[in-house]
Amino acid sequence: MGLIGEIFQNRAEIDFESFKEWLSKTHCDSTVKAIMRYAQRYWHVLFSPNEASKIAVMPKDMRRNVMASLANLSRFLGMYEQWKAIVKTYGLKWEKRNGLEVLLSILNTNIEEVREWLKEAIVRLPKKYAVALIFNALTGLRPREGINACNLIVELSEQNRLNEYLDKDLMMLQHFRFPKIFLRKSKNAYISFITPELLNLVLKYKPRIKYKGLHSALRKLKMKNKTKQLRKLFATTLREYLPQESIDLLQGRIGQNIFVRFYYKPTLAKLREQTLKGIEPLQKELIELFNKK
Repeated sequence: MGLIGEIFQNRAEIDFESFKEWLSKTHCDSTVKAIMRYAQRYWHVLFSPNEASKIAVMPKDMRRNVMASLANLSRFLGMYEQWKAIVKTYGLKWEKRNGLEVLLSILNTNIEEVREWLKEAIVRLPKKYAVALIFNALTGLRPREGINACNLIVELSEQNRLNEYLDKDLMMLQHFRFPKIFLRKSKNAYISFITPELLNLVLKYKPRIKYKGLHSALRKLKMKNKTKQLRKLFATTLREYLPQESIDLLQGRIGQNIFVRFYYKPTLAKLREQTLKGIEPLQKELIELFNKK
């Protein structure tokens, strides 16, 4: 077990509050919550390596989450080398979802059902939340990324600094210029193309909101929260217009080195043209519906 293992004989001896504070410096709230949940449940594996055999037979997604949580906890406790030895000894595998699994996930989501949910939410929600949903649907960002982007547009516009975020020639939001907000260890957002109509909608209604507020607003209406599925609506809408690699770029599913190779203005101009052509019918439908509120 070693000296560190002797120090932490039980869960109560681990300062999970300090661990949570440590995580919050590099992870978003939802990720911190997930890591804490699994770390508090499986912390003992670090001190009883034979328990790792239970992780090896877990479903892929759960195994990945448990391993990520224990990797973070081991770093916090100064036990990362011990954790790496456990991973090697018990053959624990970090398995990401492959392209086929991503495709099946999209196909198994009823996109028309998501579209109808979105239209109902736009009609029923207060305008600030409706604008945020429209923005997410038309950019393909993760829910919190879209909300952060809306908040940043409003904030920088009021400070006459929107040019630091928006490339007006390409009508491209440059998320990568704000790494503390949009670039994380595993989930990134680099760029998004928007139309003047979408930008004006955000600037007019100034949706300063939080994801928790949006979730609560939907719950009050007794509506399910399908915000995460708007990324699939975006990806499915663009499949006829863009190759999968381009969609992955717009949704932050590529590494930073690959992004640098994409960051060439003629390439981006063509990507913008194809993206906006593909998303135009959906934008028209959503904004017309919103204007009738």
